[in-house]
Amino acid sequence: MFVAREKCGPGTRYLGLSLYFPIMQFRYSILALLLITVATADAQRRRPAREGGDGKTPRTVEQSIRSAEENEAARTTQLHADWTEAKESHYRKQDRATRKRMRKNTRRQKQARQGRLIPWWQRIFGKTNRYQQ
Repeated sequence: MFVAREKCGPGTRYLGLSLYFPIMQFRYSILALLLITVATADAQRRRPAREGGDGKTPRTVEQSIRSAEENEAARTTQLHADWTEAKESHYRKQDRATRKRMRKNTRRQKQARQGRLIPWWQRIFGKTNRYQQ
């Protein structure tokens, strides 16, 4: 239970807490006001242009959004080009029979994506998949 002392004045402490501290409270409020002012002033300062950069740092939100969209489009285009190049390189490394089998399976995949099934006569009389056990 908290019990106040008889003689309490500025700077008197009880259990490590200041009971009456108008001077301390004033000091802490000045310190808090100073810290808030310094933090907001520092946040409002512009960063200098990067070294070696082209100086085209976006200045507004719209420019920043447009720049991010352009970067994403360029990245997607580059990934697609790299994927196509790797796929063609892999295709060129195969022998003739393997390339023929790859083309056939690609056609089947395309038909399956479109929702078409393999014809019944090919399912019954066609070659069995040698990889399927």
